[in-house]
Amino acid sequence: MKKLFLLLLPCLLVLTACDTLTEEKAKDAVLRGEVDRLPLILQTVSIVEDITIDSIRLDITEEPMHGYLYTTWKMKTKETPIIVEVDSIHSSKDRSGYVEWVSRWDNATKAYFMKNFGL
Repeated sequence: MKKLFLLLLPCLLVLTACDTLTEEKAKDAVLRGEVDRLPLILQTVSIVEDITIDSIRLDITEEPMHGYLYTTWKMKTKETPIIVEVDSIHSSKDRSGYVEWVSRWDNATKAYFMKNFGL
């Protein structure tokens, strides 16, 4: 019995040490990362004066997660709501405690121009 316990102990320690990605952790990481990235996004869309991220919604809450950023794009006095797709949200395999994802700002930019300029 003692040998069985000693064999199972390392397995239990590994299982309890695994940090699973929760919906809240994923939302927080994506929001923080995308807010920090907004100045770079604004550089590429110079016609837009400001972009605010209003909220995030995850459709799939198991890894890899998938969701949407609900944003507002401002140009002069006009505000346009645009949805940015965020997918492949998962815990990093290379860096412990980090979250990785892919956001589709290029598609959101196209949607903005289609809505505002009919291009």
